[in-house]
This record gives sequence, structure tokens and C-alpha cells, in this order.
Amino acid sequence: MGERAGRACSKCGALMDEGFILDNTYGARVQSEWVRGAPELSRLTGVKLKGKEHLPVTTFRCQACGYLESYTSTA
Repeated sequence: MGERAGRACSKCGALMDEGFILDNTYGARVQSEWVRGAPELSRLTGVKLKGKEHLPVTTFRCQACGYLESYTSTA
């Protein structure tokens, strides 16, 4: 998504910093993703993803109040 200079918090109006939510998995650290549709459980992988759209999530944190806003790309 790239750094968004000047993004203002929708709660208090202060500046926000770009970042992401970290998911710790077995042996890895990854960026959270948004997946279209309801989760379908899988015995082997936990959740089925085959054929589903998924996009990385970017999260902004307010420098003053700590409020978080999360977004994906529009693609």
C-alpha cells in the first residue's frame, strides 16, 4: 500500500502510522490477509482457501489515541 503521509485518524484527527497485523504461525511470521466469503473448515490446514480471493491487510495506528483502521487493496 505504501506510506500514506498525512492520513488523519477518523476518531481524533491526529496523524496515523502505516503498519500491519503480524500473524505468528508454526515456524513463520506472516502479514494478515482478508479472504472473501465465510470460513470453511479443513482438517489438514484449518481453513480451506482454494479458489478464494485473498488480499494482504494494511493497518494504520493513530499516534495519539491508538485507534486502528485496516484496509486491503481494491484489486
